[in-house]
Amino acid sequence: MLGLKSFRSTVLAGTALLCTVAFFFVLFTTSPLAQLRNAVGKPIPADAAPLTQQVLRQVLAEPSTLDVGIALFDAQFIAFLFEQLCVFDENLELKPGAAQSWSHSPDGKTWTFTMRPGGKWSDGRPVTAYDFEWSFRRLIAPESGNVFAYFYYPIKGAKAFNTGKTKDMKTVGVKALDEMTLVIETEEPCAFFPMICAFFTSVPAPRWQVEKYGRRWTNQGNCVSNSSWVLDTWQPGRGMTFKLNKLYNGPFKGYLEKLEFKFAPPGWEGAVLAYENNEIDRASVVGADFKRVKDDPKLSKELTTFPNFGTYYTIFQTTKPPFNNMKLRQAIAHVIDRDAICNTVLGGVATPAYGMLPAGFPGYMVADLKPYQQFNPTLAKKLLAEAGYPGGRGLPKLELLVRAPSPAEQNVVVAIQQMLKEHLNMTVTLNKQTMQVFNDRMVKHEVPWGFLWFNTDYPDPSDMIAVPWRSQPVGSGRQDWKNEEFDRLVDAAAGEFNERKRLAMYHEAEKILARDAAGVFLYNLINATLNKPWVKGVLVNKYGHRRWSGLTPSYAMLYIGKHKSGGQ
Repeated sequence: MLGLKSFRSTVLAGTALLCTVAFFFVLFTTSPLAQLRNAVGKPIPADAAPLTQQVLRQVLAEPSTLDVGIALFDAQFIAFLFEQLCVFDENLELKPGAAQSWSHSPDGKTWTFTMRPGGKWSDGRPVTAYDFEWSFRRLIAPESGNVFAYFYYPIKGAKAFNTGKTKDMKTVGVKALDEMTLVIETEEPCAFFPMICAFFTSVPAPRWQVEKYGRRWTNQGNCVSNSSWVLDTWQPGRGMTFKLNKLYNGPFKGYLEKLEFKFAPPGWEGAVLAYENNEIDRASVVGADFKRVKDDPKLSKELTTFPNFGTYYTIFQTTKPPFNNMKLRQAIAHVIDRDAICNTVLGGVATPAYGMLPAGFPGYMVADLKPYQQFNPTLAKKLLAEAGYPGGRGLPKLELLVRAPSPAEQNVVVAIQQMLKEHLNMTVTLNKQTMQVFNDRMVKHEVPWGFLWFNTDYPDPSDMIAVPWRSQPVGSGRQDWKNEEFDRLVDAAAGEFNERKRLAMYHEAEKILARDAAGVFLYNLINATLNKPWVKGVLVNKYGHRRWSGLTPSYAMLYIGKHKSGGQ
């Protein structure tokens, strides 16, 4: 038995221990170090502002849905709400997302994805391979109306099912073996298939919510997501907010406590003004605003630019006169002054294009493409004469179809029209088309000559070169141009798993595009954004570009710095 003295000593020692524990608990939980963890326990950088200020404010056209899987445009590309099997980082390299790993069979036609342990939906349900099996099948189901369904045609049976040639879903090569294992079979070896799995639309949807609420499953109160973000509020006509998902256990947890979007009407161009008024923290800079911002001593220091992975170009109907004449197409390619378009017409917010791949894109090599399409009026006149139209004489009436042009795009086609008249005595009529009319004619190969753009879907030449240019039957593709060597190269490249060899094949294919003037390649836009000095975490990638959105996990690295000023 303990004596009284020993008992008192024991009590005093225990009390002292409890007081010491309590002291350090209070000290730790009230110290600045403890406060630098956000709502999901992620440590905040030392120069971060208080958690109450970890809010990023932007403007956005109001979406009609957040169902990015089957309605990407209607969802205004809010793909950060869901996490794909794999994702691109700031260096455009594939990283694990909802899947912790993936591998392919020796023949390159079977891909196995292993899910990340402990992944959860925002309502607490586990994220499983069955969710992706159901969701991928939904992406290609004809009744879904997914305009990107063709994207999944490399999957075994996907094209036949999407086009109605079969109604048996079991013929589609997507199957969950168990909760942790997803197997996807492709029709042919497909080296870039994981990139398709990282595309904006390759996201899971919560089947139980979709089946319960139908099209309303992404409304406030119904929306369930699997990324670092969840929908918080949605006020129609005003704005929407997103907050951190406390159940997300993946690699791309956000620092920010909240994303706040104010809705802007379609065509609104007041983002820079709102930025200058401290109403928002980030703004895209387009059109005439670019030169003003670039010349402004204060705003220019907050301007970030990097290449836009998209290309403006023209297509031709090459099986019918007059554009079945390659020398006529080549003459047009050599008479367009791309430098003048980029620097004068577009005010420096674009760079010249001589092929399909933009600067900074994997496989980009412009040196041996440029001679095929560079500005050379003398050569253009010679080619036009060799085409049978010396000095422009004998040319039939020419019409350039323009797809729903913005004011800047309209200025470009007017400049092209003037260049053709000045150097080749070529009279060209401009014909504006609605997006739907132009696209309907394009897929039927009924656009004789058209001005349009193509933005990348994933950072691989297969997307920029093969998707828009590989020959397709009427009802698919963009134009009727066909070159057997080109088709052979892009088909072989798709199944080549050696990256160096693949890129070389695509480059040879791109040279054929430029040499034969299958299209006239014009320019690539430059993405320009304003970021307030307190917006931190904009990374410089290995290409030297500062980027934090687009293909990469948006908002994962961003936070608000301590020296933030102005009210929210």
